[in-house]
Amino acid sequence: MYKNIKFTCIASGKKLIWNKGVALSKAQILAAAELKAQQEAEAAAKAAAELKVQQEAEAAAAKAAAELKAKQEAEAAAAKAAAELKVQQEAEAQALAARLVSQKPAVQGLSIGNLLWNEDFLGGAGASLDASKWSARNCHRTPQSNGGGACFGSESVYYAPSAVKLDGSSDGVAVISTNRINGPLPLDAGSCLSDSCSFVSARFDTAGKVAFKYGYIEARIKMPVGSGNHPAFWMLGDNINSVGWPLSGEMDITEIHGNNPYATTSATHYSTINSPNTCCNNHFYSVGSLNVNADVSAEYHLYSLAWLPDSISYYVDGRLIYSTTPSTMSPSGIWSFNQKFFLIFNNAVNSEFSGSWANLQSSTMSIDWVRSYQLNGQGEVFTQ
Repeated sequence: MYKNIKFTCIASGKKLIWNKGVALSKAQILAAAELKAQQEAEAAAKAAAELKVQQEAEAAAAKAAAELKAKQEAEAAAAKAAAELKVQQEAEAQALAARLVSQKPAVQGLSIGNLLWNEDFLGGAGASLDASKWSARNCHRTPQSNGGGACFGSESVYYAPSAVKLDGSSDGVAVISTNRINGPLPLDAGSCLSDSCSFVSARFDTAGKVAFKYGYIEARIKMPVGSGNHPAFWMLGDNINSVGWPLSGEMDITEIHGNNPYATTSATHYSTINSPNTCCNNHFYSVGSLNVNADVSAEYHLYSLAWLPDSISYYVDGRLIYSTTPSTMSPSGIWSFNQKFFLIFNNAVNSEFSGSWANLQSSTMSIDWVRSYQLNGQGEVFTQ
């Protein structure tokens, strides 16, 4: 229809208007070209922006997917670790239960019943004792400060809580380290209450946390090596903070003379007058000893107390050391042993009791476990 007819394009604002038969000026042609270029640039910019938004959305989605995957993998790993830990804990609990059954003591003449309480000192290497059961102590003589006296005139030690740690073994062991002082004292060391102190050692007890009344109480211990060591596993009356010592009573299940590691000694300490917080002319004790026929610092041995109303008997490896009853005490003795008592472990350095410590440099006392059983149907454990 428009054959051989000339059309022109005129720029009007942002529009291009084609007209028939009108010649275009050079300026109009340039304006049209610029407008076309601008429109193409704007279209390209819009496309680029849309592509960028799309790419950012895809990247965000990929990141979210990766984070979700990482979270799911972490949760799966945590669940797997928790399941493995549960299996491990159950296996350890079963192994411990089996060990407790297999190690239930059998002593001639005694009817040892159910397990009432046990401590196997399980934990990581270098860990502290279970604070719900034990308190590691400094040297004190004021009962309120530490649940009973420790550090006496002949003991050449500072007590420091840091000197007892768990060994981290599968069976669990608490280790008291006794070391000659060759440098600064540990920051947690207590006072020296003797003429001089040349060693740092440890003492820990259940005072204010766990108490016992009657039963069969036993610990498996490897004693320290060397003259001068004075290790002990003993008990004090739970009422010591109100009545003082010796009216509280004291049962020394075992004490070892470091210069004679083939024998164990047990003792029962009591008062001869019923006067609270009075010491010490009223202090009496009975003592017995037994040849173990083995070096108690070379291997573990069992040290035990068979405790009933009006009856105390001490054992080593199931062998009777000696017994105490009201009738075997001094005629004026006060029987303070039908009440609650708490446990104590410590290693002192004591030249009067255990020989010269001149050559002693260091030693370890290792406590594998301690347990309390019913005896003849009697025995109670009190936790606080």
